[in-house]
Amino acid sequence: MKRVLFLNSKSPFPVRDGAAIGTNQYLRFFHDLGYSVDLAYISENDDLDQVSKGLAGLCSHIYIFKVTKLQSYLSVIKGIFTNRLPLQVNYYYTTPLAKWVSAHQADYDILYCHNMRTTEYAYRLGGYKIWNIVDSLSMNFASLVSESRGLWHYIYKIDAVRCARYEQKMLPVFDKKLIVSAKDCDYIEQQTGHKEKIAVIENFVQVPQGRAMKHDAKARNLVFVGAMNYQPNITAAVYFCHNIMPRLLERYPDLKFYIVGKTPAPSVKALASEHVEVTGWVDDIWSYLEMASVVVTPMQSGSGLQNKILQALAIGACVVTTPIGFEGLVAEEGQPHVAESDDDMVSQISQLLDHPEQRKSEGEKSIGYIRKNYSYEVIRDKFKRFLEE
Repeated sequence: MKRVLFLNSKSPFPVRDGAAIGTNQYLRFFHDLGYSVDLAYISENDDLDQVSKGLAGLCSHIYIFKVTKLQSYLSVIKGIFTNRLPLQVNYYYTTPLAKWVSAHQADYDILYCHNMRTTEYAYRLGGYKIWNIVDSLSMNFASLVSESRGLWHYIYKIDAVRCARYEQKMLPVFDKKLIVSAKDCDYIEQQTGHKEKIAVIENFVQVPQGRAMKHDAKARNLVFVGAMNYQPNITAAVYFCHNIMPRLLERYPDLKFYIVGKTPAPSVKALASEHVEVTGWVDDIWSYLEMASVVVTPMQSGSGLQNKILQALAIGACVVTTPIGFEGLVAEEGQPHVAESDDDMVSQISQLLDHPEQRKSEGEKSIGYIRKNYSYEVIRDKFKRFLEE
C-alpha cells in the first residue's frame, strides 16, 4: 500500500466552504483507491479531535500545526519586505511544519500539496510530488483588483503579480499537477509562457437522497449560496441586489431573495431588507435549495469551478448564472442558464418564475447532467487515471 503525505492549509472539517469540499474529495479518493493517507494541516484552533472524528477512517494519522492569526499577519508583513512569495503563501507558512515535512517526507511515496498555499513546504524536497493547484490564484486576484477598494485593492494587486510569478516557479517542481477547470489551466499556461501538463479534474457532487425540490408554483424565492466573506461572492450579492432585484420587484412585488452562507461581510449584511434575507451560516443548506424557485449565481469575478452551482443542479434546481459562473462546466442538456447581460438575467429569471412546469422539467434534466458529468464515480475514475498515467 502506497503512503501519501497530504498537506492542507486549513482545517478540512467541518465542511463549510469550497476549500473543505475539495480537501475532503481528495482524501476520500486516495482512501478509496487503496492509498494510506497521513494528513498534516494548519489551523488557528485546537480542533484536532473534531477533525479526527469528521475524517474517521479516511486517514491513518492526522497532525495539526497551530498558527495564530497574529503569527500569520506578522508573517505576511515580514514577507512583503523580505521575500517575493505570494502573501497567501507567507500567511500559511510556519517553520515547525516545514521542519516536520522535511524530516518525514522520505517515509512517504507521494507528497501531495493541496493548493498553492502548501507548496513552499515541498519546494526544496526530492521525492514524488503532486500539486493540486485547485484554481489559479493569480487569475482570481487579477480579477479582484479592479473591484476592490482601500487596503484590499493593494493586497490583491501585490498578490496577483506574486502569484503569477510563483505559479511559473512551482510548476516544474512537481511531478504531476491538476486543476479544477480548463479556463484556470489555460490562464496559467498563458502566464507562464510554456505548456505544462496539467490535468483538469472537477469536483464531484452527490445527488442527495431523500431531498427534493418543493416546486411551489406560487412561491417567488431566489436563492444564492456561498461563503459570504469571499470577495467574488460579496461582489455577486451586491451586484444582484443593486442591478437585478429592483427590476424584478417591479414585476414580482412578493419576491424574496435569500443570501445563504457563512460569515457575511458588512456590505452583504447591509443588503438585508423586506425582500432580502441574509441568513449567515445554516445547518441545512439543502432546505434553502429545495424551496428555491430559481437559484442565482451572478458571479462577476473569481476562478475555478462553482460548487454552489453543482449542488443546486444535483437537487434539481434551475440555475441562472453568468459566463464567469459557467466557466469550467460542461455545455450540454441540463446545464445552468447563462445570462450574458443584466437584461438577459432579468428575462431568464422571469421566464422561470412564470413557468413552474418548465422549472420542474429542467430540474429533472439537471439531475441527469450531474450524474453523467460530476458523479463520484466519474470524477474518482478521472483521478485514478491521473495517478496511474
